[in-house]
Amino acid sequence: EGLAIEKGAYGIGSVAWLSRALVSPLRDLGPAELRLLLAHGRGMRWILPLALARLEREPFVRAERHPGDLLSAVLMVDEGVWASAPDWRARLARVLHGAREGIGVLPPDDRARMEDELEAAREAFGF
Repeated sequence: EGLAIEKGAYGIGSVAWLSRALVSPLRDLGPAELRLLLAHGRGMRWILPLALARLEREPFVRAERHPGDLLSAVLMVDEGVWASAPDWRARLARVLHGAREGIGVLPPDDRARMEDELEAAREAFGF
């Protein structure tokens, strides 16, 4: 949760990208930075609401690799986070509902992958 950047961390590669994301103003974080910070479990109390807001507008936003990868990162957030924040959990339920309704916009390969993830989310979260 805290900010601990080693000296020289602004080199190249994912450590540098993570380091830059950690010190960027929240308003400057795009889907790729949100996905990265979520994947590393950093700043959840600030980052998760931003990610949910983005997903409420566009559930299959492409963060980096493929459509829906920001949603995939949100679904990997530790269940303890969701248990401690019922309002975020309710927002996630709405995002998942919207994703299920709009999944037809995805190309077949992406659709199949996201259908699997949405089904796993249904089993994990119960909605």
